[in-house]
Amino acid sequence: MVKLHQKYITEMTMLGKGGGTIGLYQTVSRQFLKYAELEQHKATAELRLEDVSQFIPYISKSYQSTSMRALLSALRCFLRYLEEKGLTAKRLSLAVPSSGARKTIVIPTITVQEEQDILSVTARSTVMGKRNYAMVLLALRTGLRSIDIANLKLLDIKWKAGTIEIVQVKTGRPLILPLLDEVGNAMADYILNGRPYSNEPYIFLRTQAPYQKLSSRSACYGVSCKVMHDAGIRQGDNERKGFHCLRHSLAARMLAQAVPLPVISSILGHGNPESTKTYLSTDLEHLRVCALPLDGIEVAQEELR
Repeated sequence: MVKLHQKYITEMTMLGKGGGTIGLYQTVSRQFLKYAELEQHKATAELRLEDVSQFIPYISKSYQSTSMRALLSALRCFLRYLEEKGLTAKRLSLAVPSSGARKTIVIPTITVQEEQDILSVTARSTVMGKRNYAMVLLALRTGLRSIDIANLKLLDIKWKAGTIEIVQVKTGRPLILPLLDEVGNAMADYILNGRPYSNEPYIFLRTQAPYQKLSSRSACYGVSCKVMHDAGIRQGDNERKGFHCLRHSLAARMLAQAVPLPVISSILGHGNPESTKTYLSTDLEHLRVCALPLDGIEVAQEELR
């Protein structure tokens, strides 16, 4: 099972899949193989359609409902790999339900006032406050993904050149962003006056010993939840509170200022420029201009019944 898993990930890498996609495929395929072992299967040839059907509700407990589409896609990809290699007796991918047509969702953003509230309530007099303020400002001004913020290293900040230079975790592609004065000052304040002494190469560390790097997405999500709670925004049960919301907000602001989509795509570090089009739904002012008036197509009240 271990060797099979390694071969699968190697092939996905050779096919040029992005870092984020490979990470998801690696996790889901490993979880499926572990489940197969729990069910006392010694080889994938023993797997049945029922095993796949039972695995889906079993694993769904570890994921949010919004992640199920991606999970099913990753599972289907792995099962098709097994089928292509002749490692299954059944077409197991048929047991993975269709996630349906892709739905158009409302991209979560925050207003300018909410942004000001977040920044004003984040206390910069404490170590945690200095760190959180710098992280939030990075997300708001650069649109960096939470995983890239958590993995940001001291050497990634080119102070003399005035740039932030990283290799994105999700896409594996290099990204160079301008180091804005506001962002640079916030990070310098944290590094010089708040960051615990540590040999770690990463900028943002835990505030309590052991002083290690933040645990990627989960830690960033905790930071964003705290600052939004303190600011009293997006507190509904179904409202997204992660750093991605701040990333969306930056894209929405640039669209409203008529920044071309290719420029926005390069700033956000999208592997596929088409991904940027999802933010078009946030530009309400320009959408109103595109809306057609109803003048000239009046109908009688009886026709509406």
